[in-house]
Amino acid sequence: MVEEDFGGESGREELLANIRRLTIAVLDNLEEGSRDKTLDQGQKRLLSSTGSRLLRLWRITLAGQGRKMALASEEPNGKVVS
Repeated sequence: MVEEDFGGESGREELLANIRRLTIAVLDNLEEGSRDKTLDQGQKRLLSSTGSRLLRLWRITLAGQGRKMALASEEPNGKVVS
């Protein structure tokens, strides 16, 4: 069995790439279905809420990355290293 480091930088980059790919697919389906009038209201709501959740997950993942980088730049005594 292969173990992957999802907590590391490569894992975070892969997570962001997967979220981006899925978000694009969901938003493209929503746009195409709305344009072609092939989606009913329930499907539109489902795709819209899924897209919103994906964008929120993207933002949370990026915020975690920024927080991790800020913590790494601090010295043990609390001073910030530039």
